[in-house]
Amino acid sequence: MTPESFVAVAEWLSRLDTNTWLTSEWRGRIIDPAIVALAVRNKRNRLFLVKSDGKPCGVVALADIDLVDRVAMIWYFLGDTASGGRGVTSAAVKALVRLAFEELEIETLYAWIIDGNEPSRRVLEKNGFREVGRMRQAATRSGGRFDRVYFDLTRNNLTA
Repeated sequence: MTPESFVAVAEWLSRLDTNTWLTSEWRGRIIDPAIVALAVRNKRNRLFLVKSDGKPCGVVALADIDLVDRVAMIWYFLGDTASGGRGVTSAAVKALVRLAFEELEIETLYAWIIDGNEPSRRVLEKNGFREVGRMRQAATRSGGRFDRVYFDLTRNNLTA
């Protein structure tokens, strides 16, 4: 991700329909492009701009990268909803999974979703992630409490 994309990414992250499904540091806030820049510069993160038909439409990222234990969290969002339903996010996650396992030598990736986020569940399951548990009532959304559903994928379980 380059500085030229920080404004668009900040605008996407500021939208309730996008950030309602993310961690509380992004949820329900107006995000300044400088915050995106800080996230990109953090060596424990890797953020990538997703494009469809040459047009920026979302982000895939690794966070909490631990190169000693070889584990990282994967997260993603589609900023341009017109690109939804075409497999763009699933393809971007697939590419990021390959990068994590092959270039960064990560052994285990994990992700979590807020219970009820079925499109995100499908992205993870299409890419071989398995549900491994849940943390009950661990996220707030629309004034309610919801479970965080956790998924993982190990290098040994990577599907073609």
